[in-house]
Parts: sequence; structure tokens; C-alpha cells
Amino acid sequence: MTTVVLVRHGQASFGTANYDRLSPLGERQAVILGQHWRDSGFAAGRALSGSLQRQQRTAVAALGLLGSAAPALATDPAFNEFNHTQLLAAYLPRLAAEDPALKDLGSAVLKDPALFRPIFHKVVAAWTEAREPDGAIDETWADFCARCVDGVRRAARSADPVVAFTSGGVITAVLREALGLDNGSALRLNWRIWNASVHAFHLSDKGLTLTGFNDIAHLQLARDETLLTRL
Repeated sequence: MTTVVLVRHGQASFGTANYDRLSPLGERQAVILGQHWRDSGFAAGRALSGSLQRQQRTAVAALGLLGSAAPALATDPAFNEFNHTQLLAAYLPRLAAEDPALKDLGSAVLKDPALFRPIFHKVVAAWTEAREPDGAIDETWADFCARCVDGVRRAARSADPVVAFTSGGVITAVLREALGLDNGSALRLNWRIWNASVHAFHLSDKGLTLTGFNDIAHLQLARDETLLTRL
């Protein structure tokens, strides 16, 4: 049995020209995680990250606090998040044709969190339901889920515990597999995943088992509610 720990990246820079960059708060979240791991004696034999900037930076900041105990960081694109801007471009025109209230939103969707969340929920729901997009997309929901679960299975081939820095959508896909969730239930969980949260899975010959979900004890111990973010 192998333990795979998935870590969601710290808060990204929503509403800016480069969403993929950690915000100052996201940097702080990553450092607090690393400090918590150092103080609690956390150990992993291998460390992986998707290739996205926010994932890599979270990994470097957190692992950097472990000093010589930190495993070397390797990159695996299997842990990359789905392309959210591509999905918006592909599905929003069709959804807007069905709901006039969604017309003429343009770039405002990517700048206003209150506007983004409900609209993007509709977009991702259309994607998970395999509705035909208006524009090109890199992968279907089914392909995305298969890619994420395959990444965890490959990571777990090592006997050593593995930590992988990733994103909320990837964690959702793995939760879906481990818990046998339908797409709607998985999507609802996606919106509950905190930035810099920790999720643990065991992989055995019986499949994936969830052993820890959405752990943010390291952030809660800092006693600063501004550290608790989801976007």
C-alpha cells in the first residue's frame, strides 16, 4: 500500500494578467504549510508537481522549509489543472445563447470572483455532462479524469510516500475515483477545496482509498481567517 498526498496550490492571482502566479497570500500559505511539515516531522520519499507556475511555486516554497529532508522535486504534467480559460471560451457562448443574462460578460468573468464562480460552475457542469462545446478543447472531462488518476497510480508505484502539488480539479478527479462519485457530486466537492489544503490517498490492489480530505490545520493554527481561501 502506498500513500499519495495531494496538495492544492496556494491562492493564485485571480483577476490579474497572470492568474498562474501565486498571490502574496498564496506565497504565505505555502510557507505556512512548509513550516507545519517541518515542525511535525512530515516526510515523503518523492515529490512531484504539475508544470503550472502556481503548483511549482507552492512546491518550492513548502519543500524549501524542510531543508535536507526535502525530496527532490520532479515535474509530471498529469497533475496540471484543466484549462479554465479555454473552457470558458468554448462553452460560454452556448450557455449565453440559452440564458440572455450571460451575454456580453466578456473579460469581467475573469475579474470578479462573485461573478466567476456561478458562471464557471455552469461551464464546468456542461463539460462534465459532455455537452458539445462551441470551441476547441484540449481534453474531455473523461480524458481529464483518466489522466489525473493515471498520474496518481504512476506516482504510487514507488514504495515510498509521495507528495504531489496540484490543483483543485485534479484533486476532484481523484476523489471521484476513490469515492465512486457521480459527476455532479464531484463538482460540488470541487468548490469546497481550500487553497494549500492537503488530501491523502492510499493505493492498494483494491484501488484508491481516501484517508484525508481538505486538511488546512496548518492554516487554522495561524489564527488568521484571511488565510482561508478557495479561489
